[in-house]
Amino acid sequence: NVDTRLRKVLDPAGPYDAILLAYAGLSRLGRLDAVTEVLPVESFLTAPGQGALAIQTRDDPVWINRIRPLDHPDASDAVTAERAFLSGLGGGCTLPVGAYGVVSGERLNLSAEILTPDGQTRIFVDGTFSRSDPHAAGASLAREALARGAAELLERER
Repeated sequence: NVDTRLRKVLDPAGPYDAILLAYAGLSRLGRLDAVTEVLPVESFLTAPGQGALAIQTRDDPVWINRIRPLDHPDASDAVTAERAFLSGLGGGCTLPVGAYGVVSGERLNLSAEILTPDGQTRIFVDGTFSRSDPHAAGASLAREALARGAAELLERER
């Protein structure tokens, strides 16, 4: 449906003024010609776990060992921290939430935000943590966001 969306946004009489699509997806489809701007992650955090791929298998050592080479530990730790941030906010969030983790050596850098639907209020938190416990990193930033006003934002939306 990417081609359908692109047709709609490129049609002057179409229903869209703009669309946001994943650069990686457009690259895989050979449609980088449609890219007019790349949003910097520093100012536009993605949803927690955005772009992550998962493989599920039976709890069988043979299959687990077969797919183990496909695991990317850095990406896994980053996504674990991002999802822990979202979970720490109280589960499925009704507000826009962004989280982006990057592993560098033994450090995990995590940036996260929660916004009101109109974008007028933004609570941004970030930190550098040991990558040894990415879940704790995400939970820590969630607690900080809640203490800095995210709890009130969430309460207003319920």
